Amino acid sequence: MQVYNEHKAGTNSAAFPGKISAAVLLPLLCALTISTGSVQAQPEGSGPLHEQYAGKYGHFGYRNPNDVNRDGYVSDNIYGVENLAYYGDWDSNRILIFDVDNMRLLTIVENTGAGPYGIDQQSPKKAYALTRKTQSLTIVNNKTFENDGLIPLDHKPRSTNYNPVTDLTLVSGGDKAMTSIIKVGKDKVVKTIGDNLETHPHDYGGSLSTGHPVWVNDKKFFMLDRAARTIQLWNRRGELLSTLHTATSVHHIFQPPAATMATGEESIYYAVEEGNQSERISPAILRFKLRGNTLVETARVELNSIDPSAYDAGVMGAHHADFHPDGKYIYVGSTEGHLFVINRKGMKVEKVVEVGKGAGHTTFLSMRNQAIITNHNDTFVSVIDTLNHKWLRNVEVADDASPDYKSQAHTSGVSLDMQYFYSAASHDGVFYRINLDTWNVFKTPATGANLLMGSFIWNGDGTNM
Repeated sequence: MQVYNEHKAGTNSAAFPGKISAAVLLPLLCALTISTGSVQAQPEGSGPLHEQYAGKYGHFGYRNPNDVNRDGYVSDNIYGVENLAYYGDWDSNRILIFDVDNMRLLTIVENTGAGPYGIDQQSPKKAYALTRKTQSLTIVNNKTFENDGLIPLDHKPRSTNYNPVTDLTLVSGGDKAMTSIIKVGKDKVVKTIGDNLETHPHDYGGSLSTGHPVWVNDKKFFMLDRAARTIQLWNRRGELLSTLHTATSVHHIFQPPAATMATGEESIYYAVEEGNQSERISPAILRFKLRGNTLVETARVELNSIDPSAYDAGVMGAHHADFHPDGKYIYVGSTEGHLFVINRKGMKVEKVVEVGKGAGHTTFLSMRNQAIITNHNDTFVSVIDTLNHKWLRNVEVADDASPDYKSQAHTSGVSLDMQYFYSAASHDGVFYRINLDTWNVFKTPATGANLLMGSFIWNGDGTNM
């Protein structure tokens, strides 16, 4: 392993109910359900830890286990728009920014470099565009929406994970098993760890060299080497502390909602093993523990273990998993069109729900006891009753779909009152909204862009959507 140091930077306004008062917002902060891990655990059932951080951007931000940062900031942009959605155009070199409340394209950031995929929020001031076809990041000014230049890297970028306490962000490698650490205030790479060699993973989930990075604390982080099939624990000095070998490549690491974790569970993590179709290895959920500086596997469950004769590992592949708001269940989709519901304590598949092709992300609607499944290779999203884990309906959001491209984006958001679900029909190039009472869909005009991933800014500081 080598360590590299000190690089230099280079349409309907009535649709949304408007600002939400602080009295209404506070309980909403506690109810929103994309889990963000914990800074310290608490006795189970003793009340949400979220309350002590409500109204400010705190420690939970950098523990967000999701694939992109979707943390809320109060935006002071020059347009005066409070709620925003950023999406990259994979087929071009531009970023599209939408006015969420009025469902319209607000502005475009040009000349980002080739292949902007995700646009991760790094602080209230800026976002980084992950231009996966170039060895650099593009800085987007959150006030003016201007292109503020590039940050050169020794690798192509995959994803980031920002730590607001240290003002450091991790940038995982797209073509090499490397991670760069950037001081966000200076837009400067201060250290790069890993091997400066291209790698070519062969498991389900594509050719990206790493999975999504995660800060463990202010000094340590995980790097997921997909080709080597390992979870690695590193420190900021560039020392490899521990390696855990996995059956297939790992997409991301996540934890239960903080309010559901008992004392001592802050050191327990869950990982999505993506599976391998040619080797007929089922995707799985892996549980492991951090004991000091050592990673130790404690349990593993393959998705098809509920009935290997009915669920063929040769056509399966997992993309993303999310915890149910109660912390008792894990929802994970598989590409052939099933949602697997796993009991967290017993690490056992309890139920399988038929959904759509390319089933990936789950967005929980906690106040409605429902969840929306993004089916990346189908024309509809699937709605699930989260009380009994049953299918409720499909909602058409895309004009067409294919195994050869993503019909639906990775990134979605929910209004703070849980009245609307927002996402993009990627291949159609439209941003859309679903009314969660009527299930009617409203779309923006087609943009001609391939909208795959991005981030949201909500008018609610510290709100993790």
